[in-house]
Amino acid sequence: MSPATNPEPVPARRADPRSALLWVAVALLLAAVIGVALHRAWPLLFPEISARAPLDMGCDLRTSACGVSFADGGSVQLDIRPRGMPTAEPLDVAVRLADLPPPARVELDFAGIDMDMGYNRVPLSPVPDASGVYTGTGMLPVCLVERMAWEARVLLHFEDRTLAAPFRFETRRRGEPAGPAR
Repeated sequence: MSPATNPEPVPARRADPRSALLWVAVALLLAAVIGVALHRAWPLLFPEISARAPLDMGCDLRTSACGVSFADGGSVQLDIRPRGMPTAEPLDVAVRLADLPPPARVELDFAGIDMDMGYNRVPLSPVPDASGVYTGTGMLPVCLVERMAWEARVLLHFEDRTLAAPFRFETRRRGEPAGPAR
C-alpha cells in the first residue's frame, strides 16, 4: 500500500484542564452579570403599584379622551391622537392630572391584554405653564391578528408610591369594522 491510501492516525488532543476551568469561570461571570442586570431592571419593567384606579369600560380612547379617578381622590385623563389608534404610526399622548401632587415622573405603558407585545413605555414630559399636563409621543407595534386588545396604563411615580390609571382599547387592521374594546 502506498502512503497516500493509508494515512497515519492523528493523535487525540487532550483537553487542557486550565482551559476548561477558564470557560466555567467565564460562564459563571456571564450568569452573574445577567442576574445583576435583571435585578436592577425588574423595578423599571414591573413597578410596584400602590394604587390602581378602577377601569372605565364605557369610554373608548379611539373616539375621545377618557378619565378615571382614584379611590383616595385625584383623577387622570388620557387623550391619544390621531383617533382610531393606528399601529406603526406616531401617537400624540396627553395626560391631565387633577387633585394630585406633581409626580416625580409620568409614563404611559402600552401592554397587550391577550398577547405579550414586549416593553412599550413612553416617558411623558410636563408642559410648561400648564399645571398637571404631560405630553409625549408613542407608537403601537403592528400585530398579526385582526383585532388586538390593549391596556394603556398611565404610571404616576411619586417618591413614596406609584399610581396606575388603566385605559382599554382595541386596534384593528385597516378595513375592520369598529367595535367596543374588551
